[in-house]
Amino acid sequence: MKLDANDPGRQFGLVYRDDARAGSPAAHVLVIGVGAYQSPTIRPLTSTTVSARAVADWFMDKAGFNNPDRPLGSVAVLLSEPIGDEKKGKSQYAGGEVPRADSASAKAAVREWVKRLNTNPGNLVFLYLASHGESFLNRTAFLLEDFGTDPFNVTGGACEVEQLLGALSFASPSSQLLLFDCCRSPTDLHLPWPEQFGDKLISLGSRDGNYATATQQWAINATSLGEVALGRTNDTTLFADALLAALRGVAGDPSSEGWPVRPGTLVDKIDKLMSLHRMPDERTQTPGGRLAGTFDITYPGETADVPVYISLDDSSAWPDAVITVTETPGAASTIIGRDDEAPYKLIRVPLATALAVQAKCVDAPFGSAQAKAYAPANFMQIRRAPPPAPQVVGQLDASRSIGDAAQLVINVEGPTQIQAGGIADIIRRDDPAKNPKQIAVPIGGKTTVDVSAGALLISLRTPNGVLQSRDCDVEKGQVLEVRFTLPDSPHEWLATAAMTGSIREAPAPQEIPRVLLPAPAVAPTSGTRTFARDAFWRVRSRLEKETSPVLPAPSLDEVAKQGMEARDNLIFSNVSYNVEIAGPLRLTVPANPMLDIGELQDDGRLVRLDVIDGSYPRYASYAVDAVAPLFALVNGAGRQELVAIPSLGHSTDHIEGGWRPYILADRLAPFDQALCRVVVDDAIWGALLGFLASRDMEASGRLLDGGLRKAAIQAMREKVGNPLAALAGALVAVGSDQLDVDQRWDPWLHNLSNWFPGIPDGPIILGRRLLTRAKNQNEVAAAKAWLLEGFKRGAPLYSLSVDWLARDLEALPDDDDEMTRMRTAARRLASLTDPTQAFTVIRFDFEGRQ
Repeated sequence: MKLDANDPGRQFGLVYRDDARAGSPAAHVLVIGVGAYQSPTIRPLTSTTVSARAVADWFMDKAGFNNPDRPLGSVAVLLSEPIGDEKKGKSQYAGGEVPRADSASAKAAVREWVKRLNTNPGNLVFLYLASHGESFLNRTAFLLEDFGTDPFNVTGGACEVEQLLGALSFASPSSQLLLFDCCRSPTDLHLPWPEQFGDKLISLGSRDGNYATATQQWAINATSLGEVALGRTNDTTLFADALLAALRGVAGDPSSEGWPVRPGTLVDKIDKLMSLHRMPDERTQTPGGRLAGTFDITYPGETADVPVYISLDDSSAWPDAVITVTETPGAASTIIGRDDEAPYKLIRVPLATALAVQAKCVDAPFGSAQAKAYAPANFMQIRRAPPPAPQVVGQLDASRSIGDAAQLVINVEGPTQIQAGGIADIIRRDDPAKNPKQIAVPIGGKTTVDVSAGALLISLRTPNGVLQSRDCDVEKGQVLEVRFTLPDSPHEWLATAAMTGSIREAPAPQEIPRVLLPAPAVAPTSGTRTFARDAFWRVRSRLEKETSPVLPAPSLDEVAKQGMEARDNLIFSNVSYNVEIAGPLRLTVPANPMLDIGELQDDGRLVRLDVIDGSYPRYASYAVDAVAPLFALVNGAGRQELVAIPSLGHSTDHIEGGWRPYILADRLAPFDQALCRVVVDDAIWGALLGFLASRDMEASGRLLDGGLRKAAIQAMREKVGNPLAALAGALVAVGSDQLDVDQRWDPWLHNLSNWFPGIPDGPIILGRRLLTRAKNQNEVAAAKAWLLEGFKRGAPLYSLSVDWLARDLEALPDDDDEMTRMRTAARRLASLTDPTQAFTVIRFDFEGRQ
């Protein structure tokens, strides 16, 4: 019910509250739009507050949000928009004033919102924030109205997204959808590194007995790290426009009753809708974030007609395009492209309408496409070179066929082979709820699937972040092959990197800092050893200052006394392999006679760095001494990074899949992104590691539950000798809350922790698993013991383990000095670690910014 203008809740932005839902599962919404700023140096915005109003309207409208299991419980709105000449008045919304979005009001509103969230663990959490935003290395901050007004606190009025996500993970509800509609372009504040990037709106822990839950937290940013988010004057942002279209049904699942919108399809459709707006001279605005679990957001229900989005694969041709659209049944119509509009057209047609579109540009044929309009939406992109059409490749044995049986052969062509490389969804267009299928499919192979004859939609999701769809009609008894082609790799030696999204799009020439322009490649001098003890100790001292969060000793002086015997797990070498290549880059690996550097592969921009590990095997469950993970130090392009090397030892011929890790360095990496990425060539686990890097636990869980089930069981067995693959599976199983985690994974989590005493990840994963199930103090104590063991072992191999360690130490109820020290250390390590990678890459120092 809308609140009266004088209701006390209005001071916290509350505009709607359903008292009948108090204590019952409900949706609690907070919407913040910032368009006017107190600092005269910050450009005002119109699209942010228009978008915030539009999102709030969707919830307040009876025809909008619909979730019978978690109906609307409350809506709070904060708006900072120009009001008259003074620009300080309060905005009107829903029949009364709402607070401006300054730091004090936002902090108060967030706290009251969290109080409402915590009334029931079954609540649905929804946050939408639209404002200016900036990034600092791998972190993002959104700006409130009073940002830039305090010269003694340059980040005052900015709020770090990652800190807010961590805090909200300790709220009672597990179903969380958190949307940040702001730019993520690099800040110009010249902050000391690693400075906290803004103020805290709230800081939560579980010291009151509410221990960490397996939070299904979907945090979706309007754009990728380092990029801008686009708005339209006095109109919504592109992200808000796509979000609302997706929520209203474009992202609905017609295979389930009510067509529920879930986070996975929401992200996919937002990505698809935003790509329609891309102009020829622009990069595609791609949503990014951390993704885990799934839940139903809203039920838009069936619609009388179908939205159809018509576009060209070359948007530069749109202003010259004349497109003829023929509807059957129906009439023909014409679309004339213009240069003052987004390069697509939306039409709505009745369900099952046959569409044929034909495009001409300057009277020359461009291309054509045909499709039937099926729910929930159609995206008809007219291509100059259309994808290969489905081909009938055989017939079923008529004497053995039953009913309307048919078969699909899904053929995924790519530059490498990965056994479980993607997730394919197959639904019937005429009856989406009838036996939908979801299977793991290989890259570089074919999969045969039994289906019923009829019109089908096949969607393929791969770890490079690409979603492809194919429509086809298969008749009874047919064997129909549907082909998907994935992008080529720039080099054979980067095939896995290309498939897993580890190769970024090259920045436009004007965006490349001069110091990063590639110089002509020179022959590498691989393996040149230089012993420089004094120089080594100077480097080591600096590294210890920056990596002290993971050292077992609290004092640098105490560590220094231990000398070379210091067991800090961040092992650096007094043997430096000086690799002089264009850039230059220098790789330093631990001092160990079993280690060497392989032949470098370098194309002037991308450099593959292989570390040859002569130990065999590196990790053995029968070993007496703990073996710590390998880390390498990479210097280049004005920065230093500490990079985990997930090596298994000298020979991986006995390891099914291969498991060959390498470091991929990018000389053109933007300064706010990591210089290095860690890639593993593996024909079994390569794709899961790619999905794990994007924190897409939904896709990772499906892959683990499908094509990797047998491999996961094998990886957990001692005789296979791949504890690192087992750890990846454990991260996914616990993070996605797999149904068989109790029976299959819990015993092996103890084994991974006990059998490999040098690897920190096992105890951290086990500690998180125990903490999410803890019901009493004894169970919390058991979880705490494993978390502290993981902390003591040093820097984890996987970045998700780093994140979990920081979050779960915060969740523990203890507040003594030792726990405070470890929490501070873990938080600092997490702030230095790149969360967009599967393996740990720590950036701890760079030149020119101290």
